Amino acid sequence: MKILHRQIIKEVTLIFGVTLSSMISLIVIGRMIDLKDIFVGQNIAILDVLKAFFFLSPSFLSLVIPIACMLSIFLCFLRMASDRELTALQVSGISIKNLVFSPLIFSLAAFVVTLYVSMHLVAWGIDNFRKTALEMIKSQTELSIQPGVFNQFLPGMAIFAQQTDLETRSLQEIFIRDETRKESPLTIIAPHGRIITDTEQGEIFFILEQGRIYQDDQKENIVVSFGEYRIRLDLFGLIGNIELGDKDPEEMSWAELARAKTGKDPESRAYRLIILEQHKRFALPLACLILGFFAVPLGMTLQGVGRNWGLFLAIMCFLIYYSMFTAGYSLGEVGVIPLFIALWIPNLLFLALAVAGFYFYGQGREFNLKNFITKYLRKDKDALHSE
Repeated sequence: MKILHRQIIKEVTLIFGVTLSSMISLIVIGRMIDLKDIFVGQNIAILDVLKAFFFLSPSFLSLVIPIACMLSIFLCFLRMASDRELTALQVSGISIKNLVFSPLIFSLAAFVVTLYVSMHLVAWGIDNFRKTALEMIKSQTELSIQPGVFNQFLPGMAIFAQQTDLETRSLQEIFIRDETRKESPLTIIAPHGRIITDTEQGEIFFILEQGRIYQDDQKENIVVSFGEYRIRLDLFGLIGNIELGDKDPEEMSWAELARAKTGKDPESRAYRLIILEQHKRFALPLACLILGFFAVPLGMTLQGVGRNWGLFLAIMCFLIYYSMFTAGYSLGEVGVIPLFIALWIPNLLFLALAVAGFYFYGQGREFNLKNFITKYLRKDKDALHSE
């Protein structure tokens, strides 16, 4: 039995590693598309990019680990069922109940890792990602103000400076074309200026002195002289689809969630989001245990359908789980269902299915989905011929 459990855990771990790395790669590619405005065409070191995505990875690991855990256990037992290894084990006197120990150990390890990620690594990763992204934008902004060149690293804005000093961040003979407001673009000219960056507040200021503003209006041209003029840019807005402003509940640590709900109205949406996030921090780690147990009878049930179809059906089961999880979150957010059960309905349902599956096979019964579908289709065909 020790050899058997060791081999099962070894095979499950190998499949888990391949599945997890594949899913993470797909998600990172999607995130890179979201952040293309920063990384594409900018003079940013590849190590800084990898560092930023490393800090961002814990935010989706809590969801990826449960599905990787389920698929790895499922594929292992599907292969054993398809190769008739389970039948051979049962003939030799080893029941299905004796095989529970291996998925239990692996699922428990996945539960511990996911719980640690949810409680600690998510907030740690988001905080470091925000700092890294803002530092990259700050350095890129400062380095990109090249003298005698129209700099267009900021969306909707072209900046020209005859002379620049990176040490003092001062600019000379400045020309700025601001087209962020399509209805009334601005042309700003100033002999002197400087750059101030506040990474804590996520702001960058172009402070111009003794210049003029030319506003192109549809009806008239307006010229305004100024002694000092500040152009404020939101560094958070340069990140594209990634929000780096105030933290959302899913970006907070457990201690921050506890502080955030203090003093909030229990009937408010903000309060419900915090409570849902607290339940989510436990529901997803427990999903590793529940989906891991569910995958064992599922792999036995799908014997005979082929690994490709079996993998497809397993993914469909997880999509059903995730759809129910998302629906419960949405219904809890608007207050339609109680918060303490909103995220636990899919866990309870799949736990019931797992228990029913183990009971079914514990009674010595065998169910072959391929044979069942073939018999069902044959009955329909015979019924049509009889008519």
